Amino acid sequence: MAKLSRNAQVLRFLMEAAPGVGRIKLAKFAYLADCEAHRYLGRGITRFRYRFDNHGPFDAAFYAAKDELKDGGFATEVDEPVGPYKQVSYRPTDAAVEYDFSRPEAEILRYVAETYMRYDARSLCDDIVYQTPPMRKAKVGEVLDMNKMKQRKPDPLGFSLERVLAGEASVEAGNYRPLEEAMDELRARHRA
Repeated sequence: MAKLSRNAQVLRFLMEAAPGVGRIKLAKFAYLADCEAHRYLGRGITRFRYRFDNHGPFDAAFYAAKDELKDGGFATEVDEPVGPYKQVSYRPTDAAVEYDFSRPEAEILRYVAETYMRYDARSLCDDIVYQTPPMRKAKVGEVLDMNKMKQRKPDPLGFSLERVLAGEASVEAGNYRPLEEAMDELRARHRA
């Protein structure tokens, strides 16, 4: 199994979650995944350094990651007609990939692909991407400040994506207490 760069791993994972995704959407999915990762994990998933390009957030390193997948036999690129235009879309091949994502990173990538696949490229950009904090008030050519995605105030409920997913994994592994048992313990503490 070949080891891909981090950026190529992200693109391939997104292709698996959204086979046939177009080039514009694939690049924006990577950006949105980094936005969500900054929000919930305090860091990005990719190694991209986004700049406000003529068509929104972009890093030219996207092309190197895409080519790494194509040249290595991990993805195919197809020109598909869309009305009078051609759209480049990507599909993963059957080649096995070794991912080194944490569970929260994989969940964020999956969430982004599943949530935003239904959008066409224009509405994805206009309604979602351009409304993200790093894009607001940014000027064409500027490097985007992804730290704007971090929550300004701590979550009053103490939500932690990593803790939630660890809890799910614990339950899946059979490490839990039945609700009735936990409630009995709480009642006993309250009576004491």
